[in-house]
Amino acid sequence: MTRMVRKALTIAAGFAVVASVASAGVPDPRFSTLDAVAVGTNSGVLTSQVAATPGFDVVVRDVNNAPLSGRTVTLNYAASGMKVYSTQDAGTTINCAAKSISRITNGSGAVVFGPRTGKFTNSNTVEVSADGVVLGNVKGRSTDLDGNAGQTALGDFSLFSGAYGLVNPETDFDVSGGVTALGDFSIFSGEYAGVIGAYCP
Repeated sequence: MTRMVRKALTIAAGFAVVASVASAGVPDPRFSTLDAVAVGTNSGVLTSQVAATPGFDVVVRDVNNAPLSGRTVTLNYAASGMKVYSTQDAGTTINCAAKSISRITNGSGAVVFGPRTGKFTNSNTVEVSADGVVLGNVKGRSTDLDGNAGQTALGDFSLFSGAYGLVNPETDFDVSGGVTALGDFSIFSGEYAGVIGAYCP
């Protein structure tokens, strides 16, 4: 191996180390994790997801797979067609103009949302980011299926009852395979005729 080749390889290795160090502490979507569906209610009650803790869970890590605490995780609903309630759970920051909600990661780099939303999207159009770095895009659901009147009410019950026992992703609130079943009814009935909220304009 010539001296020039060895020198080039040494320089390249040095750049790789510098790049790795520079990326440490920056959220990395390759090592961060997030649930596949952001399930919302009009009350903000944390709904359960299969093989996961209740709520919409995000864990933010950097290029070294190290958890990042104190980072702002944002769910952006602007492209989803869903509605965001103007009141959210304590500890959640709302930006009505952007149709987004944010929370801060804990010491383990984790954050749990109980989104207060209306309507649904079966496409991955809810953007999840940490400190401005996009971690992924997910689907969105809510017991306020029709996004009407700021409540899980009669119109939503009509939609839910028509889907019961069938494969219907938007009413699979416990994210258990797409079939609307007893677990979904438990979540829906807990919200029915409950809190009335206001949507962001």
